Amino acid sequence: MPKFTIVFNDDSTKEIKAESKNEMIKNFSIEDATAFQADVKEIRWEEGNFCCIETISSGKISKTLSELMEK
Repeated sequence: MPKFTIVFNDDSTKEIKAESKNEMIKNFSIEDATAFQADVKEIRWEEGNFCCIETISSGKISKTLSELMEK
């Protein structure tokens, strides 16, 4: 099961396992649908050889080769 790292606005993090990014967001915001967009700065996950970062405020997804991130 894929692992996602949520980075909050205060730079604290939380790791969540979910079948997909959409499933993770749905489960995270089940109690308060606005909390996710208000409290989360970005989502990080790995996709093949890429480290992916989605910035919540813009919806922009950046992909970087995992090999570069390790250096």
